[in-house]
Amino acid sequence: MKTTDIFILIATAAYSFLFYKQSPGLNFLLFNLLIVSLFLSTNKTLVRRTSWLAAATGAILSAFFIFWWGTTLPVLANICSLFMLAGLSFNPQSSLLVAAFNTFISTATSIPRFFQGSIKISQPETGGTSTFTKLLLFIVPAIVTLLFVFVYRAANPIFEKFTDQLNLDFISFNWCLFTLFGFFFVFGLFKQYVINKVNDADSQSPDNLPTITLEQHLQSDIGIQLSVPNEVLTGIILFIMLNLVLLCVNGLDVFYMWIVVRLPEGITVAQYLHDGTDTLILSIIMAIAVILFVFRGYLNFFENNKWLKALAYTWIAQNILLVITTANRNWWIIESSGLTRRRIGVYVYLLLCIVGLTTTFIKVAQRKSNWFLFRKNAWVFYSVFIISCFINWDELIVNYNCQNFKALQLDYIDRGYQAELSHTCLATLFKYYVAEKKEANPAKQVFTPDVVISMYASYERLKAHQAKAGWQSYCISRQQNLNAINKMMANNELPYR
Repeated sequence: MKTTDIFILIATAAYSFLFYKQSPGLNFLLFNLLIVSLFLSTNKTLVRRTSWLAAATGAILSAFFIFWWGTTLPVLANICSLFMLAGLSFNPQSSLLVAAFNTFISTATSIPRFFQGSIKISQPETGGTSTFTKLLLFIVPAIVTLLFVFVYRAANPIFEKFTDQLNLDFISFNWCLFTLFGFFFVFGLFKQYVINKVNDADSQSPDNLPTITLEQHLQSDIGIQLSVPNEVLTGIILFIMLNLVLLCVNGLDVFYMWIVVRLPEGITVAQYLHDGTDTLILSIIMAIAVILFVFRGYLNFFENNKWLKALAYTWIAQNILLVITTANRNWWIIESSGLTRRRIGVYVYLLLCIVGLTTTFIKVAQRKSNWFLFRKNAWVFYSVFIISCFINWDELIVNYNCQNFKALQLDYIDRGYQAELSHTCLATLFKYYVAEKKEANPAKQVFTPDVVISMYASYERLKAHQAKAGWQSYCISRQQNLNAINKMMANNELPYR
């Protein structure tokens, strides 16, 4: 049996044991530690690869915060980390995006590749039979036999009565499907399938643009159709027009936000603040795409491109100003209606836009390739994703909204939204509820009856979950919140319902 085959079976067994009928918690941390160890066992030189170490660190950190918080964000970060880690374990030289893409393709095609590989390996000319082929030779007859057992049970009541005396409770169809899914997922992690064209393009594309001569440019599709002066002129006209339009947008925002500090008649605050934020973020991505297209080749080396570059820099600077005004719009929403996950997400997206615009400026100024932009931004975005797992966002939202609403600094908060957040802020919500009940004349009531009912329902779900969850699902935050609420009830601070 090959070492990789043994590792796949070990990882599949661990997957089934740790995750079947369990919720996110300690199981993710143990599984990731095992996967990292198995990858290192297959290739000990990986420990000398900075990119692999970064992905392994990201996987373990995100898994730890699943164990700590038990929320969706670190789960998503961990799945991304495992995809990147597996790809980099197979090809440490690949970029982060290509590594994740390779793993995605490998897992998506794991079922046909498994059966195809088993058939090929078991052919007579190979002189042997693979481990998975041997398993297949046992599993397929067993499945077919079980199928006929159920058919005969339905057709023959005597046989049905006889088989009823056999205890077959240990056979769980759901567990079989779950374990089978885990097997093919792990198979995709350890048996990588790559699209050669994508990997070759990645490996053969340096960060610095190779020098492109005029003769090479004239042989390209655009060079044949359009002369260099005309292409430069088209780029200049394009950036002049785009700059003028964006100057108008930014000028109006600056005038009404920071000079007159009021909106024009006929435009409500809700329209100005809520409408168009997503579109503005999309426009920044489109702006980066325009620059990548214009500076994709020879125009980077053309001597008379100073005006074109200057206009591109102006376009980047104006987009950064657009990010600032969009961030200010978002802050106005927060000042009036409090924090939400989406409003925090807007700031994260805007931060990534700033990073993208900065690397785009570097790409133009230092004649970098488009691959440079994708590679560097992928690592920055991934780092932000992992760092965001460090923070208990729901508790931050509750603390900000409750404190500022009670201090009359917020005009409105969505009370129901607070109660619908994750278990990580449940004990904090109950503490604010207890404090509000003790106030003789609360300025504003946060905890209306429907909100309190929703909070108690969340508490009952948390208590029921902890009562039936296995040790694999242990999560520090879940237990801490449950203990804190139980303590408030035991001290008669909180009435039990």
